[in-house]
Amino acid sequence: MVIIYRYLIIEFAKPLFFSVVSFGGLVMISEFFRELNFFLEKKAAFSDVFAYLFLNFPWWCIQVLPVSVLLAVLFSMGQMARQNEITALKAAGINLWRIVSVLLLCGLIIGMAELALRETAIPRLVQKSDIVRREKIQKEPRTIQTEYHDLVIALPPDGRMTVGRLDASNNAVSGLVLDYFSDGYRLSRQLVARDGTWDGGYWILRSGVERSYQGNKWNEKRFDSLKIQLAFKPEDFVITNIRPEQMTAGEYLIYIHRMETLGMPAEKELIRFHSRWAAVFSHIVVMLIGIPFAVGLGARHGKMISFSFALIIAFIYWGFQAVGQSLGETRFITPLAAAWIGNIIFGSVGIFLTGRIKK
Repeated sequence: MVIIYRYLIIEFAKPLFFSVVSFGGLVMISEFFRELNFFLEKKAAFSDVFAYLFLNFPWWCIQVLPVSVLLAVLFSMGQMARQNEITALKAAGINLWRIVSVLLLCGLIIGMAELALRETAIPRLVQKSDIVRREKIQKEPRTIQTEYHDLVIALPPDGRMTVGRLDASNNAVSGLVLDYFSDGYRLSRQLVARDGTWDGGYWILRSGVERSYQGNKWNEKRFDSLKIQLAFKPEDFVITNIRPEQMTAGEYLIYIHRMETLGMPAEKELIRFHSRWAAVFSHIVVMLIGIPFAVGLGARHGKMISFSFALIIAFIYWGFQAVGQSLGETRFITPLAAAWIGNIIFGSVGIFLTGRIKK
């Protein structure tokens, strides 16, 4: 069985490698022509353009990995079916599920490898490509937003902070109002300050008033300076304009938390975050779809039919993913469900089809 497994893995790996490199190359070429006018306008050196495209190449390969896996399954299993190797395995008493399980294990390994690359090499490579584009091609400095106006920030568990202006680079705020609420969303305490600064773990508020409310009565006390502790510091409000693939999962969560702290919509980012984990199993899902068709369809038709089928399935799969993302961004479903809806639907169909294979 070891020989059979080795043969199966090699037959699967060859079209997989060819498909990944080919599709990744097509994406790189299309990106080059899409940006050609931009490169010419900036009078970019060929070496800088090549470095920018080459550094992005691994990321583009990961993007086309699911359709490459599907194509590799259709080609390898279809070839075995056309040459009656599947029939020979069955005649030798080998359950076809053992072959299927090897391919599914390969799919899981591919998914884990993709996740590892997303957490290690990909962020560094994409960051370097962004530096090349920004500094060598565009010749522009990196933009970091440090100043905000008219912020409304939630204060856990039952509070709200309104800021007229926040300057994170100078650790300063102005026009500050802190509201604290009791049960029934009744205002129980309020701090109003002209300005404030961050000082090593505390916020120092100046020229303000503190009010406490009890029923219809309230007391007011003015202060020149007041030290308070909040769950936020200036650096939490610094948002750098970077792409999601430039961050690891931990860095992405911090980025999303900062967006939520600033009251910015984060549904799209949450969907992308959960999609990282859904991608680990997407290769298994497309295998479950591809294996039954490879054994049936691939046994009767050539590689062009398999190639066309792979593209059709890929477009339908990506279509479901796009619909799920739209539903998630409009809050019709949760970001977690939006990221996994394609895997759930296609996985269910794939399990049903694979279960009908004659063992």
